[in-house]
Amino acid sequence: MSVPNEPIPDQPPMPAPGWKPVPPITEPEPDRLPDEAPVPNPDENDEPAKHVCGI
Repeated sequence: MSVPNEPIPDQPPMPAPGWKPVPPITEPEPDRLPDEAPVPNPDENDEPAKHVCGI
């Protein structure tokens, strides 16, 4: 381990008066294809089951 040239301060320097933190970047919602639309879980749905065959 190397020895630092300057002593490490106990506390970081205080920001200047009137300083405001930069707000975080807001990311947009990801683009979705039509077949990627969120669908409710069929097990948690009150509707009757849908059948594929059309008898």
